[in-house]
Amino acid sequence: MTEITEWPAQWLRGPLSLCALRVIAESGPVHGYGIARALEDAGLGSIGGGTLYPMLGRLERDALVTTDWVAGENGPAKKTYTITSLGAEQLEQEGARWARFSTATAALIEGASKEER
Repeated sequence: MTEITEWPAQWLRGPLSLCALRVIAESGPVHGYGIARALEDAGLGSIGGGTLYPMLGRLERDALVTTDWVAGENGPAKKTYTITSLGAEQLEQEGARWARFSTATAALIEGASKEER
């Protein structure tokens, strides 16, 4: 059996912003490439810029992250992302909800009876 390295897009839509918030929370100010790398290293596969940057824009619009431009060492400035207190609160609350949801769906898909869940 071959290992899956790319997930269906619809599977990523739900948890991707929470995963990005976790990366930002743990990495401190981090640029988009660093976020994409961390998500890939975590096993989510390659997240393209057409998915990543609009999602980061929504996180900024919703005040879950702040951005800053940092001068590049050998090139142009890079936008970095930092989680806000509202973002940390969202990550904690929605992360707990996602964990319950994923446990329930996994049990259902695996065929566990309601009593076993």
